[in-house]
Amino acid sequence: MSSGKVSKKPSILIVDDEKNQRELLSKFFEKQGYKTFAASTATEAEEIFRKQGFDSAIIDLKLPDFDGIELLRRLRSIDPDLGAVILTAYGTISAAAEGIKSGAAEFMEKPVDLANLAKVIESIIEKRQIIAENKLLKEISSATIPADIVAESPQMKEILSIVARVAPTDATVLITGESGTGKELIARLIHQNSKRAQRTFVPINCAAIPETLIESELFGYEPGAFTGARKRQIGKLELADGGTIFLDEIGDLPLLVQAKILRFLEDGQFFRLGGTQPVKTDVRVISATNRDIKSMVSEGKFREDLYYRLNVIHIHIPPLRERKEDLVVLAEKYLKQFARKHGKPIKGFTPEAKDRILRYPWPGNIRELRNTIERAVILSRREFIQKELIPSSHHDYTPATYEESELKTLAEVEREYIIKVLEYCNGNQSEAARILGLHRNTLRNKLKEYGLL
Repeated sequence: MSSGKVSKKPSILIVDDEKNQRELLSKFFEKQGYKTFAASTATEAEEIFRKQGFDSAIIDLKLPDFDGIELLRRLRSIDPDLGAVILTAYGTISAAAEGIKSGAAEFMEKPVDLANLAKVIESIIEKRQIIAENKLLKEISSATIPADIVAESPQMKEILSIVARVAPTDATVLITGESGTGKELIARLIHQNSKRAQRTFVPINCAAIPETLIESELFGYEPGAFTGARKRQIGKLELADGGTIFLDEIGDLPLLVQAKILRFLEDGQFFRLGGTQPVKTDVRVISATNRDIKSMVSEGKFREDLYYRLNVIHIHIPPLRERKEDLVVLAEKYLKQFARKHGKPIKGFTPEAKDRILRYPWPGNIRELRNTIERAVILSRREFIQKELIPSSHHDYTPATYEESELKTLAEVEREYIIKVLEYCNGNQSEAARILGLHRNTLRNKLKEYGLL
């Protein structure tokens, strides 16, 4: 279960041969919210550092076995990003220079000004966190990003930065965005870069499971819980023990199930249907929705307390039409991918085709773009994809002069396009959902919303 805490207490290694000084510094920094460990010798400090590591260090220059500067060199050979403060009653310019070269953030004389020391330590830890985030972001950017995620736009770069910061924690994450924007991809990216990466990632689409079955799907059931329940069934929350559960389309959860999810988030346990013994699991919860969850809270359709539990970290993925920098790059990646897959010698898009890609609003987002490019690759007879193979509806989405009465809401445009695709598919909802890049249940929800069912 997510604890909701975004970070652990920062830790400080305090090394001083004077007991009173160690105790003074330990008590002061513990009151400031830090975790401390005190050592009286350099050897003891090095041993404990090798075992557990620390976020920063406060080191006395003169120690019984070897001096603080040598200790700092050794500690930084273990952790090059360690920042430290060297304290001494023997301050000299040369010692200070050596200390700074060895990685000390500052060289301070005893008796030390605790308020000033606290500011220096805070600065050291902030710098360390930034370094760690940048390293993780680099790892995410170079190794684990799926082909469907492109981060040329400022919005996606910021999202990856948030992923780098939140992935190592157990905080709950709520991902919002239109259908097809890649919410599950971001959820998987968080899981893959977390301490739970070697455990299971369990996705469950709350909109795709009938209301009568969602509870048993999540929590499992015992024999005799209902007609046909002959043996124990393990639920998704239990399957995800030690890992991450991804609750997609969380806005479709019935209120009764919302209450049970809330209880699980509060104490980490639940009951199988028909069960009398609580089941305890350690699961990180990431959820997603394409609905306006805040409005649902206001309308009483979604529990406010659950919303705040799920929304410790919020990531909003903008639609493709709002991040043009990603659009053509993503289209070109898909073109290469599908040209290889289908054995087609296609080199790229014509300028006119690229222009259409940029003008079209892509209501189905990444899924629609992916399907469109694959279809274009299959149907193309030339080396370059022509504009005729790229959608041009919605008036090409070009800026123009309109009377206000001519303008349409996005919902009206989406409704018209869904009708057009359904007509093209002769009413086949599964085929229409595939072209639109939507799950069939999501399409059915939209058909109901627009009065088309």
